[in-house]
Amino acid sequence: MNKLFTLTGLLLFSGGLAMAQNIQNNPGSNHGNKFEQLGTILPTPNEQRTASGAPGVKYWQQRADYNIKCELDEKNLLLTGSETITYTNNSPDPLTYINIP
Repeated sequence: MNKLFTLTGLLLFSGGLAMAQNIQNNPGSNHGNKFEQLGTILPTPNEQRTASGAPGVKYWQQRADYNIKCELDEKNLLLTGSETITYTNNSPDPLTYINIP
């Protein structure tokens, strides 16, 4: 009985390996070709991102600076504090709202 379970497990495992290595599982891909064009893998470059994914000439990133001041009163188990967030919009588009969860 042990041999039957071992043989069944081995067959299932080897069948899984064969399926994982089969590039035909994804017919839209040609990953078996070393000289495949990367257009199917990487997005088309634009002004924000180059073909490699690096920042482009019009890449921008938002910025938020946090100034947090707090005090812990261990005797009364109380934490009090304040926070100031300075948000810088580096986007060429105006922001109509900011979501702070």
